Amino acid sequence: MGIIFGTMHLVKRFGLENPEYALYIRSMYAIGTIALLGMTFMVKQKITQKNDTTALEYDNTATGSSGERVVTTIVKYDLQEVAKLQKSTMFTLAIVLFMHFKFGYIQPLILQSILPLFNFVKSPLFQVHVMGRQAVDSLARPWVPESPFGGAPAPTSASTESAAPAETADKKKPAASETRKDK
Repeated sequence: MGIIFGTMHLVKRFGLENPEYALYIRSMYAIGTIALLGMTFMVKQKITQKNDTTALEYDNTATGSSGERVVTTIVKYDLQEVAKLQKSTMFTLAIVLFMHFKFGYIQPLILQSILPLFNFVKSPLFQVHVMGRQAVDSLARPWVPESPFGGAPAPTSASTESAAPAETADKKKPAASETRKDK
């Protein structure tokens, strides 16, 4: 949060909202976005080189159904997380460029050239695959995104096992209510 306020203070202090700085700010935003996408491709390459086929089983809380269990491998889970980050980056790129060229906003360009890089460096993907930290405690999979409101994320249950057969990877186990046979 301090980065946002500090950046906005610097923007106003140095008058960076002036249109004469627009080319420099656009360049800074382009460099930041290219750097972020380059780092995600680097992490993706490290994940595929490591090829950790350890089974990962967790409750899928993203869909809102509490009984859905997902079985996958660590390499597939990590690649899915990289793909989510890349899609999010491209969506943000479209929104920020629309706001800049349609309405002339400069501040989103400045913020989005700094914040995504900062958030990526703090992310479990970067910490595990680039910094080489062990995926335990707060870095244990599945990775729960931090709440933007400062609350603790909801706990999830996950287990890792030795390499599972390829047939069971990425299959979703049905919830108990789906296994009953209606007569």
